[in-house]
Amino acid sequence: MSFPSSSSGRAKECLLRAEELGVPRTSGMFKYVVSLAASNSKEKVAAKVDFFKRTLGCSESEVSIAMFKMPGILGFSDKNLSRRIEFLVNEVGMEPQYILQRHVLLGYSLEKRLLPRHRVVKVLRAKGLLNTNWSFYSLAVIGEKDFRLKFIDCHKDAVPGLAAYYATACAGEVPPEVQLSS
Repeated sequence: MSFPSSSSGRAKECLLRAEELGVPRTSGMFKYVVSLAASNSKEKVAAKVDFFKRTLGCSESEVSIAMFKMPGILGFSDKNLSRRIEFLVNEVGMEPQYILQRHVLLGYSLEKRLLPRHRVVKVLRAKGLLNTNWSFYSLAVIGEKDFRLKFIDCHKDAVPGLAAYYATACAGEVPPEVQLSS
């Protein structure tokens, strides 16, 4: 791993900052956290910790655990994170603590994954076609192919236009309403 500066002091500082985030040197994630420490100032990391504490009402240790498991969240803008959190809380109905425990949700695109899948599920529920109790987390994390098979393709006759509706939503456009009447 190379550091922006060849100084061994800078390298030590990055190693210490990674450890301060609660990531042990023996962890496979350590190299990613060190890289983030090298590319983010201590102030930026502190600001991100404060952001999560403020928006999700969590403790510093809970944020550290999330950063340990998904160090990439340091690179997400507060604006995009706020939009995802607002959607997950207000539209999906998730509790902030649940979001923090399933922080991988914060890594998905709101426009291209979370919102389109939520819209499809709303349509399927409105038509009474969801016979299993899938959590939104489970819907969000399954792969695209599996999502299409389980929620789009198998309902193409019951909900004509669902595939086009989903494709339009994934393209970041507002899809036309799907006909809910039978």
